[in-house]
Amino acid sequence: MPGYAVAEIYFIAAMMVLILVICGVAVYFFARTYKKEMREKRERLAAHEQAKRENASQSAGVDI
Repeated sequence: MPGYAVAEIYFIAAMMVLILVICGVAVYFFARTYKKEMREKRERLAAHEQAKRENASQSAGVDI
């Protein structure tokens, strides 16, 4: 095999590895952001439920 053919195969292999690394990093940051947003959503819903319960108890005149 001539030298340029081997160099081309190395180049293609290096580009594929680079693409896989970039995709892996992107998936990592996506997963981290997704988990953060889901945690914030749970906290927001819990705070909303707590506020709803407090409003219901105040309107009924009952202390919990």
